[in-house]
Amino acid sequence: MLLVRRLRNTLLRCFQCNIMMVCMLVALIITIWIVLVSEPVSTRDYMDNLLSFSKMDLATKRDKPFYSNCVDTQDYLSNPLYAKQNASFVMLTRNEELEDVIKTIKSIEEHFNQWFHYPYVLLNDQPFTEDFKTKVRDVTNDSIVEFGTVDEITWNFPSDVKDTFEFYNAIENQGDRSILYGNMESYHKMCRFYSGLFYKHPLIQKSEWYWRLEPDVEFFCDITYDPFWEMAQNDKKYGFTIVIPELYWTVPNLFRHTKSFVRQNDVTPGSLWKLFTKDYDIFESDDPELRDSINYDFDVKPKVSEKIAIEQLLEKGNESERINADEEGIMNLVNRARSKKHIVEDKFSNEEYNLCHFWSNFEIARLSVFDNEVYNSFFEFLEKSGGFWKERWGDAPVHSIGLSLTLDLDDVHYFRDIGYRHSSIQHCPHNAMGGEEFPYVTSDPRFQRKKNAAYDMGKDFGCGCRCKCPMNKLDIEDSTGFCLNVWVDLIKQEKGREHRAETFNGNQIEANVRKDYLKEFGN
Repeated sequence: MLLVRRLRNTLLRCFQCNIMMVCMLVALIITIWIVLVSEPVSTRDYMDNLLSFSKMDLATKRDKPFYSNCVDTQDYLSNPLYAKQNASFVMLTRNEELEDVIKTIKSIEEHFNQWFHYPYVLLNDQPFTEDFKTKVRDVTNDSIVEFGTVDEITWNFPSDVKDTFEFYNAIENQGDRSILYGNMESYHKMCRFYSGLFYKHPLIQKSEWYWRLEPDVEFFCDITYDPFWEMAQNDKKYGFTIVIPELYWTVPNLFRHTKSFVRQNDVTPGSLWKLFTKDYDIFESDDPELRDSINYDFDVKPKVSEKIAIEQLLEKGNESERINADEEGIMNLVNRARSKKHIVEDKFSNEEYNLCHFWSNFEIARLSVFDNEVYNSFFEFLEKSGGFWKERWGDAPVHSIGLSLTLDLDDVHYFRDIGYRHSSIQHCPHNAMGGEEFPYVTSDPRFQRKKNAAYDMGKDFGCGCRCKCPMNKLDIEDSTGFCLNVWVDLIKQEKGREHRAETFNGNQIEANVRKDYLKEFGN
């Protein structure tokens, strides 16, 4: 009986102990929840600022929003110094996408073009129907709209390519490997067209600037100034609003062909090149083998030590003095013999494509950044390689890398203040503080807003004008921040001294390691 009572008391104490632990855990969870939910907004914002680009000030002397708030558009337009540019919107679409086309045009008209009246150029691989043309003109607020077709030769791959078994096999193979859009021949055609042919169309050639649109696009903020005019005044040639990494298996050999083009044509890329490449040339040494084998900072000391130990093993000297050195050298020699040569798979001439690219379905640019000798030759080189069908090269990485062959970082502008969505990716900035100073004034009754229309609250470092961002949607600045981080890091550098990989004085390091080695082993 005594044993039973002791067992019962032990179980009771354990039960009470477990109950207490559960209660403490529940109390801890409730406390954390209360702190997170009820803490002052300013504290939460401060913590967010430590974690997200969207709440940071990214402006630098080299690039920042043209205006950090709304402007009075009527005053802007009446300024005698202002001049409307030779520019147009460009959209590649089809008759069956009419609803999405209208959605895009309504959005850009409401948020920008109702005040500036820039023309539209719509292109199709088939003739547009009269119904399509009529309904598009009805929503463009009297702006000029031109409709063009992409001729058969421009749209299709050359006949000596598209009529081959290799072509169709490559397309089907990409589908079998689940390459995004890889089995869609039309998508390959579109990417090829936008990569190096769109700007040659006669309707587009009439303009000096273009703003690319897509069906089913939303703009979230008012653009109360003229981006074309501001880019011209600030010596900017290309503008983006989203920069993200590409899917590796869509472009596995794009950079290899790019490096071949650069080498064969003796091209010296601009500083924009650094936005899209990783530099492995970090070890400055007279030893080419060390330069090639040291790709990361953690390689430096082991690789140099290995070299010194093996060298000392092979040198002649007093046998009794070399016994310890022999042991060290033999160990390193054996390790080198057993180890595989470290190869960075996609490194070419000590550089690798980091997969970053401007999301080209939004571009505001001078046509001349594409229509020039270097870029045209680059596209023709890529065309001959067959990469637009052998692989699924998108026009975004082709544009980005191609532009970096001629442009510097200072030629490019980040339109951070333009809220934009296409597909599932979006960017929507915080509103600037004090945006209510310039209320919305429409020039088209179709876009009249309620008198008490609610916009997002202004935030520190905000730059948007009357933005209304979708709720519970993570901004692309925070969800894929690597490429934006590279941009910000580079644009913060002094012009001409843009960031590159940290370099090491290899000859000096080698001398120091050799000195330490000899001191330890006395050889």
